[in-house]
Amino acid sequence: MICGLEIHQRLSGRKLFCSCAPEEGDAQKSKAEFSRRLHLVASELGELDATAKLEARRNRSFHYAASPSSSCLVECDEEPPHQANPEALLATLAICELLSSRPMDEIHVMRKNVIDGSNTSGFQRTALVGLGGKIKVGEKEVGIQSVCLEEESAGLVEGQESKAAYDLTRLGIPLIEIATAPVLGSGEEAQQAAEAIGGLLRKTGLVSRGIGTIRQDLNISVGGGARVEIKGVQELGMIAATVETEARRQQALVQISSEAKQRLSGREIPQAFYDVTSIFSETRAAMVAKSIKAGSRAFALPLPGFAGLVGREVSPNRRFGSELADYARACGVRGLIHSDEDMAKYGISEDEVSETRLALSLSEHDAFAIVLADEKKAKEALSAVAERVAVFGVPEETRKASPDGTSSYMRPLPGKARMYPETDLEPIEVTGSMIERAREKAGEITRMESDKEKILTGVNPELAAQLTAIRGLISHNSAHRLLAQTPELSVFASALNDGVDAKFAAAVLTNTLQALRREGTNTRLLDEPRLLSALRAWKEGVFTKAAVPEVLRKMCEGAAVSPEEAAAKAGAERISGALLSKLIAEERLELPALMAKYRLRVDAAEAQEIYKGMK
Repeated sequence: MICGLEIHQRLSGRKLFCSCAPEEGDAQKSKAEFSRRLHLVASELGELDATAKLEARRNRSFHYAASPSSSCLVECDEEPPHQANPEALLATLAICELLSSRPMDEIHVMRKNVIDGSNTSGFQRTALVGLGGKIKVGEKEVGIQSVCLEEESAGLVEGQESKAAYDLTRLGIPLIEIATAPVLGSGEEAQQAAEAIGGLLRKTGLVSRGIGTIRQDLNISVGGGARVEIKGVQELGMIAATVETEARRQQALVQISSEAKQRLSGREIPQAFYDVTSIFSETRAAMVAKSIKAGSRAFALPLPGFAGLVGREVSPNRRFGSELADYARACGVRGLIHSDEDMAKYGISEDEVSETRLALSLSEHDAFAIVLADEKKAKEALSAVAERVAVFGVPEETRKASPDGTSSYMRPLPGKARMYPETDLEPIEVTGSMIERAREKAGEITRMESDKEKILTGVNPELAAQLTAIRGLISHNSAHRLLAQTPELSVFASALNDGVDAKFAAAVLTNTLQALRREGTNTRLLDEPRLLSALRAWKEGVFTKAAVPEVLRKMCEGAAVSPEEAAAKAGAERISGALLSKLIAEERLELPALMAKYRLRVDAAEAQEIYKGMK
């Protein structure tokens, strides 16, 4: 098995071909709405892309919602694109430098045909920026094939058989796409490579953060199989399982095809569709009866030699029949019924099955599939199923990732026919000054990482990762100063200079603050100076370690509340030294009882030392 990755990461800042700033979800409040239909067109050489042909079969209409604050006439395809965002281009060139990828002398923006409604224009704009490069994954160097800069698609709000609705808020956000060479030999290695690339991108401070801002596509093949692209793996932790599941799926398909070929002995899968509606005219199968009553007809496709194979499992909870049903659904039907299923669960009788097999002249080694739809749609769906079965193996296709690690068919793999030059934009010359600025930016990022490592020496990896998480959008124009980018790390560095214990400071700035946010405490008032003052107050003995959450909670009640005032409000002023010795003598309690009563005010280690001295 071999695997390659395509990592798509949004860049921070404004959109790629206009001056709009993305504001997720804003379009839902807007009244600017319009509808479109998109049509299939040939490439410059007169070729039709297989992916676009499939979408054209569905003949859907598309409804769009646009917000004036996050989209303009460019997103609506009522105005030509503006010149490419120079900040996004500089960020991409800097990342090329970090990957040792060779930048192009001239960047040409291309149009990529996409008529599923996700782009109002019917195409996505994309540009090749760099070729080659490498990244270290464990002890292995993984090659980089290409680095591209492209525009994000619109967000799908609702999708149906005949129409779909999109939000234009994210359309046009700049994306960097990094494609690795197909050299990853296992799911675990693919996951490690994705983690390495994602980590590099986050460290630059040039990318957006949050759910949906990064997507992983996987290209996988096995011996005897074919290249399959699995799109939209959102969870990094699911990459390994998705790769391994796909490898097993392809192996199962190869085995099914081998058995089918032996049975067929050279015969072909017929493109023959039989109207069997009359067989089900008095059926007790509620689903079938309801469809026929609504005007649908039942059409059947014979599958010679596939008895027992259509029901064969190819991945967890998915059978070969599930694969065929995906192909039927891609043509606009709800699915199919096949003869390897338990027909009784649909209410279909044995007599109806026998009559269908007789009408199709099937032997005991043959199977069949039935689709319920109008004649045109049913024949298109069964034609797609017949073409899929006739592949005898693993077809090259694009599949959609599922949360459980499985995948489902989306469309054929796109080909060169969908690419042609963008005629509204001039080529971009990559000048020496652009390269120099990109190298300076890359060098700054490298130095920043070195500084982080020095500051975080001795801090456990988990806390260190949290401390260096870059929050918010960083302006590309501003200098990427390490401590300005990462407020928590800035406080941490200052606290270390003041002699605050490193592990304690790291825990407060990560775990404690996170716990306060989760419980609903508004921590916005805890800016850098106030956080640092709280850490200093702890070091000076104003309150105990156990009292820190209460003190910070009280400090969030007002910008003028000092750590000392917060400790007083929380009843958490520390009892220490002679006062603690006097308290222990007067209370005459054992250490556990004392700590239960004065948990926030007494340091357990100090109290224990006093108890030892008394003995």
